[in-house]
Amino acid sequence: MIYQRIVKLRTWILLISIACIPFAALAEAADSSSTSIAMSNTATPGAVADAYLGHAKAIQKTNAQIISLLNRSDYQQSVPLLQKAAQDPDNSWAADTLGHLYSAGLGVPANRQQAFRFYLRAAKTGDHFAQRQVANDYLNGWGVAPSPQRAAFWFRQGLMVPQVANADYWLGKDYAEGRFLPKNPAKAHWYQQQSLQLLHKLYAEKVGAAAYDLGVAALQGTSGKKDPAGAEQYFRIALTWHYPPAANALKRMQKENNS
Repeated sequence: MIYQRIVKLRTWILLISIACIPFAALAEAADSSSTSIAMSNTATPGAVADAYLGHAKAIQKTNAQIISLLNRSDYQQSVPLLQKAAQDPDNSWAADTLGHLYSAGLGVPANRQQAFRFYLRAAKTGDHFAQRQVANDYLNGWGVAPSPQRAAFWFRQGLMVPQVANADYWLGKDYAEGRFLPKNPAKAHWYQQQSLQLLHKLYAEKVGAAAYDLGVAALQGTSGKKDPAGAEQYFRIALTWHYPPAANALKRMQKENNS
């Protein structure tokens, strides 16, 4: 389908762009920022897993109708439906898709400024693709004034947990268990602490994935004894910061508590 090809093409362009940016340069730009950039749009369903998941199903149903139009290349009819759907602060897909359409000029006149606005809206709901796209826009001045500091912030939002914090965690686990590396408790502890320190730093910037990973660490006792109450609190916060896996984590905890 044309729409799917557009998304795939933009994804490959984005991945190539990210690969060309030195991580050290991003870190330097982040350190030079005098103020943090606050996230907004707290999740409207609240931090209750059932309500959040129910709302997600309603969004999925709405989006499915639009996807059928996009797959038929009926962009003009899709745009007003997408604009209405994107008014829901939890529907990151609709906002992200509008960004694609404005960027490509499908169903609407090509407009990089409008594309950036919709990418930013999706980014603020925790969508990792949109966060990385916003970072690229700030880095290259696509539809917005260039800003290395804001580019660094959005790259941290979209990349730092899966690419850095989780890598340190699994390195620590490998050293602890001696699976792929010689067992080394000292290195295991060092890498796990590196991961936790970064997660706490990202948590201070309201990164939903960081809150979720801290919840997992509390549940598993990575930083000491197990803390289910602390884990639940982290998961609830992650949910208000638009990190959907936290809803499933809360459901599992509720199920275990009731069994």
